[in-house]
Amino acid sequence: MRPPEVSKYRRIAQLVMLAVVVVIGIQFTLWVEPQLGGAWPRVGRPAGVEGFLPIDGMMAFRHLLHTGAIDAIHPAALAVFLGICLMSAIVAKSFCSHLCPIGFLSEMLGRIGYRLTGKRHTPPKWIDIPLRSLKYLVLGFFVWAVWFSLSPGGVDAFLHSPYAKLVDVKMWLFFAHPSRLTIAVLGVLVVASVFVRDFWCRYLCPYGALLGMLGRLAPFKVTRDPELCTDCHACTRVCPARLPVHRMTRVASFECTSCQDCVMACPVEGCLTVRAPLVRTSKRWWLRPAIATALALGVYLAVLGLFRLTGHWKTEIPAAEYHRRIPAISSPLYTHVGGVAMAEESDGTPVRAANQPANARPSGLAGD
Repeated sequence: MRPPEVSKYRRIAQLVMLAVVVVIGIQFTLWVEPQLGGAWPRVGRPAGVEGFLPIDGMMAFRHLLHTGAIDAIHPAALAVFLGICLMSAIVAKSFCSHLCPIGFLSEMLGRIGYRLTGKRHTPPKWIDIPLRSLKYLVLGFFVWAVWFSLSPGGVDAFLHSPYAKLVDVKMWLFFAHPSRLTIAVLGVLVVASVFVRDFWCRYLCPYGALLGMLGRLAPFKVTRDPELCTDCHACTRVCPARLPVHRMTRVASFECTSCQDCVMACPVEGCLTVRAPLVRTSKRWWLRPAIATALALGVYLAVLGLFRLTGHWKTEIPAAEYHRRIPAISSPLYTHVGGVAMAEESDGTPVRAANQPANARPSGLAGD
């Protein structure tokens, strides 16, 4: 059976973003690997890799609100975080359906499952609703860790700690040399996404939980005109979030990603469009799929462009410092315990952070 039609503009945006991510991944690999062995890389570090440090971006946002200063260690992480949040606060949760590479891969896996079985598999409500709460619990943990467990000074100390300086390399090592447990978890998520579309996004992604909350405030949402609706249910059948679109006037749901699959499926022009509040039948204010996509991407790119133009894109860490630190990444210096990173003396000797418990043991957690 043929999967539902999607907006070609959204698909182009997804493919371009995937290509950018692949290029960044390759360049970052070519930058990291030689330095692990003590050699100098032939390519520079791509700042865009910081887009995969969402917790660092959230901490940098708190730091910005408290001090008015942009984190100089990973400024691109803050830029990407703000861009993602802002585009999703204007066109509801649009990052998930337009730019997120994980969302794109999850969507493709779901379409494979649709072709194999001829239908979408939806868990019963008594399972689906509790599972959907998991991503909010994960988000709540990170909000607590960033906004409540650490003082403003603790956030600043963490952002400038040795661990934070190499957190992107730690993340790379986590995926470049995965443990058996990591492989098993990824395998389960892949299989689950084939049979339950957007399994990770729907049930586990804390980023999606945050953007869903921001999306509820968005002025531009998918809107149905009841006077034009023929009650054909085509919109509801194709909705990846399993929303009853045919009964909704404004699709104001934490789960809606503004993918516009329902808009593409609707047989009546103007019945389903992305609109601002109170806008009904005036075509002048309809955001057709191309315009809605352009608005969402334009907001994101404007934020990144502003950071670039003001010189807040590349890290201030010198290449020589990276070259000195990366070969020693297995040192306890590059670990953290309960959100508190190790500090160092001027000669690089690891010391316990001032607010770290005396009996704490380095965890060696990788990634952000």
